[in-house]
Amino acid sequence: MKRQIFIRMFVSAIIGIFAVVGVVVFLFYTGRWTAETDIYLLATIVVIAALTVFVAAVASAMTSALTKKIVNSVEDISLENSTFKSYHELVPYAAKIQTQKEKLNTKIEELIDRSGAIETIIENMQEGLILVDASGVILSANSTASEVFGERLERRNIIHIYREAGFQKAIKKCLKGANMEMQIEREAKVYTVFFSPVFSDEQADIRGAVILFHDVTEQHKAEVQRREFSANVSHELKTPLTTISALSEMIAQGMAKSEDIESFAKRIKEQSGRLLVLIDDIIRLSEFDEGAVGKEFSVFNIRELAESVIASLSDSAGDTEIELVGYDFDISANYRMIDELLYNLIDNGIKYNKENGKVTVTLAQDEEGKCKISVSDTGIGIEKHHHGRVFERFYRVDKSRSKKTGGTGLGLSIVKHITEYHGGRAQLESSVQSGTTVTCII
Repeated sequence: MKRQIFIRMFVSAIIGIFAVVGVVVFLFYTGRWTAETDIYLLATIVVIAALTVFVAAVASAMTSALTKKIVNSVEDISLENSTFKSYHELVPYAAKIQTQKEKLNTKIEELIDRSGAIETIIENMQEGLILVDASGVILSANSTASEVFGERLERRNIIHIYREAGFQKAIKKCLKGANMEMQIEREAKVYTVFFSPVFSDEQADIRGAVILFHDVTEQHKAEVQRREFSANVSHELKTPLTTISALSEMIAQGMAKSEDIESFAKRIKEQSGRLLVLIDDIIRLSEFDEGAVGKEFSVFNIRELAESVIASLSDSAGDTEIELVGYDFDISANYRMIDELLYNLIDNGIKYNKENGKVTVTLAQDEEGKCKISVSDTGIGIEKHHHGRVFERFYRVDKSRSKKTGGTGLGLSIVKHITEYHGGRAQLESSVQSGTTVTCII
């Protein structure tokens, strides 16, 4: 402000000096210059200088006050309303600015809400999502994608994150405009990865790519199990059928001796029985897989059912003792399935027991009213590294003994499915030469 005042005073003084010089030049050329003129001229110069300083000071003060008033009035303008005490000329402009401001605020709020919704959706996706630019630098990645690679991904090049040749080849093709799809394995999980290029509005330039990771671990396991199941079924069916076919052909062609026919017929009957049991087990598992088993629940006494199952197995038990421990109580479940569960568990306990061994069936209820069925034997036991797989289909710990006892390898798998069908779980405890306990909570 002082600088402005000085400039104004300086300009005023210059104007005054030019005015005096003009007067002097005028007097000199008109011949009116005299000795007295010097005195008058000096007095005039003093008066003009004094007036110049006075006028400059007054003008500066007035200008400063007026400027301050104008500035304060402008600073006091509020766009929240379009009415001002001063400068009514600005009211239309202020009203228009206020309208534009409200529109901008509305748009900003919409964008913030939309951005928040998109971010929330992306962060809560079960699929991993990565956005990269045209050079492969990661612009954004959700938490699921970070979990896939176990680290933060933003601002890093996707090619440096995962160096598998097929993945890098797919990335490069995608950034050239091709849609790609492949499977990768990370940390014991299988992912189907979809690569989609992003084009500019002109559909000419590649702006980047969207990479989606879909966890297909369970589907992959199911597919592997399906293939293994198909292979195992073919093998298991082929063995008894081959035996039946061979023995039948020998009898039909008269190649069997008369004294061997009876033993051949006995073996054919055994293999036919094994085949029927195997087919029945496969059908049962297929029903579980397809969800074709209806919720046919009824209320019955679990101890009475266990006694019935034990009685039906008493002939095949031989020298194995079967003990039933527990009290009478009713449960609501599928009667046929629980009968099958008990039969499989007790039958296994008999088949894989030692000579003069013992099978103990324990029935109990927990505090929540759930039924706990435990079947323990004093048999050969199962090594620890087999524990995680005993409930798999066709899995046998001792294949030679399973074939000798007529086991199909599906019994415990059926037990597991029946338990899960009733909203429960099956667990196994076993050690070599110390017996096995299978517990089902339903």
